[in-house]
Amino acid sequence: MKALISSAGLLYLYLSGYEKNGMIYIQQVNTYNHIEDGFYQQIMALAKASDEDASFVHIFSVVGIKEKANKVVSIIEKELKLNYQRILSGKRIKKASGKLDTAGNVFYRSIQEFFCEQPDHFPKRVYQDYGDFIIGGICCNHRSNDMGDSIIEGTISLWIERELPELCGSQLMIRSFFMRDFVGRKVIAALPETQTGTWRFLFEGGHQVILSEDALYMKETLHPNDLGAFCSSNLQSILLNPIYAYGKWLQPTDICEEWHKAFLYLCAISGKEWDAQSISKVYELFINLLAENICTTMDATPIIPKSMYWEILLKQIFSFRKFLEGDDEPVISKDMHQTMNSRYVYLPYLWQILNVQIPHNNFLPSELQALINNAIWEKDTNKKGALWEEAAAYMLSNVNGWKITGRRIRAGAQEIDLSVANISLDDELWKLGAYILVECKNWSSHVDIHQIRNIAHISNRKGNKTAILFAANGITEDANEEIYRLAAENFYVVCITANELLQLNSAQECKRLMIEKWNNLQNSVDIASII
Repeated sequence: MKALISSAGLLYLYLSGYEKNGMIYIQQVNTYNHIEDGFYQQIMALAKASDEDASFVHIFSVVGIKEKANKVVSIIEKELKLNYQRILSGKRIKKASGKLDTAGNVFYRSIQEFFCEQPDHFPKRVYQDYGDFIIGGICCNHRSNDMGDSIIEGTISLWIERELPELCGSQLMIRSFFMRDFVGRKVIAALPETQTGTWRFLFEGGHQVILSEDALYMKETLHPNDLGAFCSSNLQSILLNPIYAYGKWLQPTDICEEWHKAFLYLCAISGKEWDAQSISKVYELFINLLAENICTTMDATPIIPKSMYWEILLKQIFSFRKFLEGDDEPVISKDMHQTMNSRYVYLPYLWQILNVQIPHNNFLPSELQALINNAIWEKDTNKKGALWEEAAAYMLSNVNGWKITGRRIRAGAQEIDLSVANISLDDELWKLGAYILVECKNWSSHVDIHQIRNIAHISNRKGNKTAILFAANGITEDANEEIYRLAAENFYVVCITANELLQLNSAQECKRLMIEKWNNLQNSVDIASII
């Protein structure tokens, strides 16, 4: 069987743009912000909205290393022509290619539907060579040729100016994706470089960003001499580097580390009982993926046996799994899980290697309602709390892609009722983050502001961006105001009551309730910033 063209390292991009008063305005959807079905939905929604105005141009492009990107563009162009022939013959269009992987086929489908199912979408080739990488694909516009071509060129130029695309190893990197890794991380210090006039921003975990006009993508690990001691990032640079056992130096080091964190995250939440034999097989597949698609590789002489390296990997997986269960280890594990809040886009390429399976639960409204009613009417305090946690766990386990990883875990002096890890390929769920803490309060009174602040304190130590409060009888007005203040600081407490749970009739409604409440908090912050 012929190998599919891997999309790893490529950026699939849809741009819509228009000109007004001599200025170009653009909107984009790309595979560093959206994955799989979410990418398709976002493209088609934006394309449909933009298509209502004839002044818009539409650009579907593949951005990345020349050889691979050219292959993808060639397949899409060829199949687009064949689909027009199918239409003329009265046949259905083909919406998938046997030569592309899942991400490539999502992009392929978007192009075929946009151009083949609308009679006024006339495709034109777009191709720009930037030396190390290309931007190639299909575009169209409803303007005169000269005017439309000018807007297309202006749209791409503006995107280049804003995103500063650059090939890092074999992976295409853009500014917005690069900077997302630092969202939610604390800035420790800003240090001037006297010789160059540039600045270094130091972030928690031992990471630093060097701001320079010549090179934006300069995310480096602090050298021990900078601090006079080793920090967590120095340790990770050693622990997550296959050079010592495999003799493969994968560069750039920071890109290699990002992929390793995604790999270890998936290993930890997969639920598999790893041993040296099983981890060695999947790890070798993983570093082959990196060597073929992401990093440039140099050979070196191994200095430790592979068995020792596998033992190190197993210890890291076990440590991170305990963190996801609720253990209080807010250094290396916290950094790994914060990285996943943006680098979850790597997961589709790792699922097949690890053979991840998401369990599907059978949601029965009567079961959830019985749990809730039993919890509400129970008189014994301990049983009342345990039953309410069971109701919350039932609801959470029916959000497809979430996995309950811990119950009643002690985190220092605090107790976490439930912890949830995100194992999905769902854009909407990843807005809530990789790891979510859950507090359950089956009180006859409203939950007060002190409990909200307690949740925020625990989550801050773990590096969470979202927590869920199951408050059977709701919250006080002060608590509600505190939730909105926290949302303004990019920390979201989603509050769910017993009455809201009783209205749920399907697993889809469980997810929808979570997403709508989270979006409402985020939108309230956006509105407040405008006012």
